[in-house]
Amino acid sequence: MAENFSIFDKVASYQQEINELLQMLSFSAPDCFCICIDQNEQQHTNGNAPPPPDTVIIQLQTLLQENNESFKAVGIKENEWCAIALPEMQSNLFFVSSSLDTLHSPSTKIISLSCKLFSSYQKTISGEKKLGILKRQFDRKFSVLEQKYQVILEENEKSYRIIQEQQENYSKTLQTEIKIQTKKLREAKSAAEAASVAKSQFLASMSHEIRTPMNGVIGFTEMLLSSKLDEEQRDSAETIKRSGEALLGLINDILDFSKVEAGQMSLEYIDFDPEITAHDVCDLVRPRVAGKPIEVLCRIDDNLPANVSGDPGRFRQVLINLLGNSAKFTEKGELELTINVEEEDEKSITLHCLIRDTGIGIDPTKCESIFEAFKQEDGTTTRRYGGTGLGLSICRKIANLMNGRVWVESVQGEGSTFHFTAKMRKSTISRAKTLKQLDLEGTRMLIVDDNAANNDILQHLLRNAGIITTALFDETKAMETLAAADECGEPFDLAIIDLQMPTISGFELAKMIRGSNLKSNNIPFLAYTSSTEKIAKKCKDVGFSAFLNKPARRSILLRTLSRTLGNGTEEITSKSEKKLVTQYSVREEIKQSIRILLVEDNLVNQKLANMILTKAGYNVEIAGNGKIAVDVFSSNPEKFDIILMDVQMPEMDGYEATRQIRKLGFTDIPILAMTANAMKGDRELCLEAGMNDYITKPIKRDIVFDMLDKWLCSTN
Repeated sequence: MAENFSIFDKVASYQQEINELLQMLSFSAPDCFCICIDQNEQQHTNGNAPPPPDTVIIQLQTLLQENNESFKAVGIKENEWCAIALPEMQSNLFFVSSSLDTLHSPSTKIISLSCKLFSSYQKTISGEKKLGILKRQFDRKFSVLEQKYQVILEENEKSYRIIQEQQENYSKTLQTEIKIQTKKLREAKSAAEAASVAKSQFLASMSHEIRTPMNGVIGFTEMLLSSKLDEEQRDSAETIKRSGEALLGLINDILDFSKVEAGQMSLEYIDFDPEITAHDVCDLVRPRVAGKPIEVLCRIDDNLPANVSGDPGRFRQVLINLLGNSAKFTEKGELELTINVEEEDEKSITLHCLIRDTGIGIDPTKCESIFEAFKQEDGTTTRRYGGTGLGLSICRKIANLMNGRVWVESVQGEGSTFHFTAKMRKSTISRAKTLKQLDLEGTRMLIVDDNAANNDILQHLLRNAGIITTALFDETKAMETLAAADECGEPFDLAIIDLQMPTISGFELAKMIRGSNLKSNNIPFLAYTSSTEKIAKKCKDVGFSAFLNKPARRSILLRTLSRTLGNGTEEITSKSEKKLVTQYSVREEIKQSIRILLVEDNLVNQKLANMILTKAGYNVEIAGNGKIAVDVFSSNPEKFDIILMDVQMPEMDGYEATRQIRKLGFTDIPILAMTANAMKGDRELCLEAGMNDYITKPIKRDIVFDMLDKWLCSTN
């Protein structure tokens, strides 16, 4: 019986639980008599022993209430009965042991632990019941959710099938539409390509056809202006020239704008000297401000290398456009072109060009809109100053191609400063600028000019060449300064004198010095002026030894100073027949020894180019086409120093003629393309054929001379 009994059998009520507990205690503490008294005063026992007296029960219950601790036995010394509170069963357990001291007997601990164990068991049973209930509830909910899930799966399956059918139908429709659209697109692409080719051919043809007669108009007008004309004839000829140049500028702007809009403008990379380009731009712009009280200045960073690799034509185009734009809106003061090195690394160099003017300025709210096509700050400026409104827009596009940008800072009424940055590649030609010259280092020079910016530029340039300089902004102090230098034993070797000064002109100052009793009254004078008037003879008559227009490139200035100082020991008088040193006389002897082979089939262009070149002192021989040119040159190659080659000619064009000359082994002779073809890729075709450089028609004397100077008698 005892082996089959389980002390953890389930109970249905607390009375049954009490009986179960008593039954368990009879096994776990057989030496004790136990009796439970519930809240209804009913007694439950596990034996036949008499219950404790009522007085004992009352005393023990009082102790239990005071103790208020479950499963802890309390007892009374006067008798052997003990008690344990069973609040979960709503009763108290009273027990007595066969030992003399029930409270401290092992059985009491056993009974206490058994009561705890039984209570834990009851709680476990209760928890299991609750878990069972929760499980049944969860199972019911899960069953409901499972049914809903199956319904959702079925609905999703139906929706998926519908979507799949729709996608298949849409895919078929889309594929059909794509095939149709592709066939439109292909036809449109072919038509667009054909239109683009036709447009390019039309632009190339129009460019060539327009430039060819323009070459004759502008070229012969320049030649006409160099002849003897009366006032009315000269005015008419100058009007023709201005109109022709305006028309040519308009043609160039429209062609460039068309290239930009079509995305056909690209850059080439050629080694060139940005300083020479800057001075060339100043030389081209200076005649535009002739007769105005304007100084044209050029400031070059000492860190600017002698060569960079980039597109010199586009770089020059932006500078001409910006400086020419400043000249258009400036009536007095200064035009200054500065080139600085902004950034430099192993492979590239970023140039920062600043074009500053003292013109009418720009409304700050319009500083951005002026770079839009066909826009100017004010619509009235078109009528007053002229222009297409394309120049600044093209400048910005070119700057973007050069990984740079163009912007302007301006104060209305005070002038503007245009900024142009361009990223160039490092040149493969390692040639440093030679500033110091043995015959100039240590010489002492006096600069007399009322323009602070010009004095600053000159002093900086000359000091870098090893020259000791003193600059005067007040021309009235020139005599005093020369006398002081004589007295202290450090006389000046040369004086650079501006011609246009407020109190004493350069002419008057030169006369004063030459006619004075100063020890240094015979030192060489260099007339340095912004004037474009024919004043060389007047300079010579008053005692000047040399003449230069501002701004002169540093190499020209230093060479002119060197030539001038070479004659400085001779006495200079107003009657001297000695030749005035100019930037042109420096090259005169070299130029007269140069022989040019001109290859041109157009008789008008032949006559014009021959007249321009021979009047400039060059020796010219003409070949009527490429075949004749190859025969003439190969029969006597030592006879020629350079070839000017037209491109479009009968029998043999310029490309093939150049290739033939190069194949014969003549790789050193410079061959310059001279053509009316000015579209995208024309320059590249010339270079690929073996030509060295490229001149577009209509031919301008200054550009031709600069190109010849670059390849034959560069002064750098």
